[in-house]
Amino acid sequence: MSHSEEKRDKILMVFVLCATFAKRDVKILEEKYEVVSYRFNTSSKYLLPIAFIKQFFYLLFNMRKYTAIITQSSGYLSYLPSVFSRIFKKRLVIIAIGTDCARLPEINYGSHDKTLIAWFTRYTFNHSDLILPVHKSLTESTYTYMDVKYPAQGIRAFCPKIKTPIIEMVNGYDTVKWKLKQLDRKPNTFLTVTFAVDRVGYYRKGIDTIITAAKAFPYYEFTVVGKVNLMEECPANITLISNVPQEELLEIYNSHTYYMQLSMFEGFPNALCEAMLCGCIPIGSDVAAIPDIIDDCGYVLTKKTPEHIVDLFGNLNREINPENVRNRIKDNFPLERRAKEFLDHMSTD
Repeated sequence: MSHSEEKRDKILMVFVLCATFAKRDVKILEEKYEVVSYRFNTSSKYLLPIAFIKQFFYLLFNMRKYTAIITQSSGYLSYLPSVFSRIFKKRLVIIAIGTDCARLPEINYGSHDKTLIAWFTRYTFNHSDLILPVHKSLTESTYTYMDVKYPAQGIRAFCPKIKTPIIEMVNGYDTVKWKLKQLDRKPNTFLTVTFAVDRVGYYRKGIDTIITAAKAFPYYEFTVVGKVNLMEECPANITLISNVPQEELLEIYNSHTYYMQLSMFEGFPNALCEAMLCGCIPIGSDVAAIPDIIDDCGYVLTKKTPEHIVDLFGNLNREINPENVRNRIKDNFPLERRAKEFLDHMSTD
């Protein structure tokens, strides 16, 4: 290790799951900092007290090493970092990813729909130094996709007196890894890549909406990739594929004409952007970042009703160039953009 590397500032990255987006952010930060990853393990609710105890002692004995703490979302995992960052006068940055900015009791989704985690989430947002939501809609937005009890969504809706600076920092994507390989694709082929193993995931990810479309258009071919527990009978024109390696996923993206992101709530969906880089024409729900990602390169379902679903899927008649779809992501949401913005934010005093 060189002398310059030894002198690098240390940053602690805290997450619940070491997901792809967390690994991406660690890699970005490693360009300038020494990054230590810390998992706050809440894979079971019974592990939560243990997770708090472990994190307390870790921060107690290690906090002095770090110039800043970054947490991937606000909630249980970020509470003790917010307390210790005040005591030790360290910088705390929260990356708001979606669930920490939402309240949808209709599907039991969102941190703000559960009393205990809602308190921890609000406390951390209010006692951090910077919040970086992955899309501006997570700061403040009005939900119109369905009739819901709480149409006002976003950090400011749940933390009305917040003084912490909030700056949008969109996700970024590897435009070399996710590439357009195939222009000619079988017509009327529809794909989604998802994870929906419980009732919340099933409805949040829009699996019920996809089934409605599949039943209405039996001559369309639908593919669902990922771990999904179906809550209703699966039509014959839906093919279920379990999780696949990313190399295989690249081929699957390139073999489908359309990609569906019909979620009831998302922050900034990664699979949608990957699919668009591979030339899939997007069909998305009118929630959070999705319409902004799609822009005029695809279709947006404005209302989650059977009538709107049938009308949209029955009128996919625009000529949309897959290369234009790819360029929408390549030009606006490349990995380099997120890297630059992230490093700029971290170097700001």
